[in-house]
Amino acid sequence: MKKKHKEIIISFVPKEIESYMEKHSGPINPVLIQLEKETYKKTILPQMISGKMEGKFLQLIALISKAKKILDIGTFTGYSALMMAEALPKNGELITCEISKEYADIALRYFKKVRFGNKIKIKLAPAIETLRQIPDKTIDLIFIDADKISYPLYYNESMRILKNGGLIIADNVLRPFRIINPKDENNKAIQIFNKKAKKDKRVDGVMLPIRDGVYLIRKK
Repeated sequence: MKKKHKEIIISFVPKEIESYMEKHSGPINPVLIQLEKETYKKTILPQMISGKMEGKFLQLIALISKAKKILDIGTFTGYSALMMAEALPKNGELITCEISKEYADIALRYFKKVRFGNKIKIKLAPAIETLRQIPDKTIDLIFIDADKISYPLYYNESMRILKNGGLIIADNVLRPFRIINPKDENNKAIQIFNKKAKKDKRVDGVMLPIRDGVYLIRKK
């Protein structure tokens, strides 16, 4: 039986423009096309997948920054992890955090389908527990895309484990039509996160309207 998908707004950009943008962006590994199809077929909220536009952004940032060690907070079915891991050098490593065994099992199957999948290590545990086990200043790039309530906590730990000059990319920071006057706890937590990053003199950042908002933050 096919699962019903809850319709949610995931982009500020009209579908026609997003389609045009995708066509004029670089290619992706065919395995990711298979993964996206399975995600939409088997999960309740497939819109949580990063998708080509955000995935290519993550991949290019990983390449440009020459990241060797990446932390992916929120695996879901593994799309973002695969995109970033493909950009890693031979000695690179990506740690990805997931709390759902169902999602982790899907991700692991797809990690095994690509030559660079052995660079990915999945941690099946609450992300904050995994973060607290990582030594100070050992991570080059962090992607935050997990439970919204914990974003402020993830930020605090990310700043501890991130190297100077390292990058944080936080997803869902604009939450279309909900972030200006947040009503629920998720949106309030995102607003707290955004204000925390803006006021933090240890970083510089820019917010971008990719899908429902990405915050690119550099630790000085």
